Amino acid sequence: MDVLKLFIDEAKKLRGTVIFAEGDEERTLEAAVRLSKDGVCKSIVVGKTKEVVERAAVKKKLDISSVEVVVPSEHLLAGAALEGFLQRMTAKGMTLEAARQSALEPLNFSALYVKSGHANGCVAGARSSTADVLRAAIYGIGPGAGTKVVSSFFLMIPPVGHPLVKKPVVYADCGVNPDPGAQGLKDIAVASVYSYKSLFPSEKPRVAFLSFSTKGSAEHKSLLKIREAVSATREHFSGDDGVFVDGEMQFDAAAVDVVGQKKAPGSPVAGNANIFIFPDLNAGNICYKVTERLGLFTAIGPIIQGLAMPMNDLSRGCSVDDIYYVSVITLLKSRW
Repeated sequence: MDVLKLFIDEAKKLRGTVIFAEGDEERTLEAAVRLSKDGVCKSIVVGKTKEVVERAAVKKKLDISSVEVVVPSEHLLAGAALEGFLQRMTAKGMTLEAARQSALEPLNFSALYVKSGHANGCVAGARSSTADVLRAAIYGIGPGAGTKVVSSFFLMIPPVGHPLVKKPVVYADCGVNPDPGAQGLKDIAVASVYSYKSLFPSEKPRVAFLSFSTKGSAEHKSLLKIREAVSATREHFSGDDGVFVDGEMQFDAAAVDVVGQKKAPGSPVAGNANIFIFPDLNAGNICYKVTERLGLFTAIGPIIQGLAMPMNDLSRGCSVDDIYYVSVITLLKSRW
């Protein structure tokens, strides 16, 4: 079965809710309507007024009777979620009145709506910058337990008949952290494992920390953070015998079985990795685009991870289909 069709079927079972912070953005509104009409989820769209959403619907000739239109208001938020946000904002020097106004900005309100338990996750970014979406996610939802770093991953889906890769794999971090240290790489790997489990609960995560060296075949100061991250990630999952972690490792050793057996014999990951952790954003961003363009993989993302609850960013050049599928993955991530 096509993996995206499988994701949609799994998302439907959750009977979840997605809130869209940019409810008057035409592509977002169209995707929200489709998701609702397809029975994938309940769609909530946010607008500063209901009229702005209605105008967008008229322009696109959309029937929005299947979606709920919400205008930001404090009474729609849980007291604890709002109070936590106000405390964080005033601690940064914002006045209480300004913080209250900020809470009702669509991005912040949508994040707080999720934090309040009213939605499984939030999708935004068709109009807003990644920095603005991440800021709202961090201050409105906050990082997940056991991690301090918010990161991202791309789900890389191989084309039918690919000679090497038969199932989707995860690339991280390809969109957020330019140069993570050892602790940052560990947090990225941990979040990636949880993301992978949320999408493929029957599969065992096999994490490869990538480098130009395989298991000490080279020496350089840049390798120290990778080796430290490998140790820290292994320690984190020491009580879980269903998660495998290894590195440092060259890409071919991680992805090609015959190469992995030669370069890293006995490794539980070599030649069979399904989660690839890149040493920095240069490597990750370049590699996902090479894989997508030359390898003809479908790249879905970046999907934000490391948050206590899902909130995902979109490219401002996204299509309606992009928004639709990111929303499906947002739902699936909420189950882990």
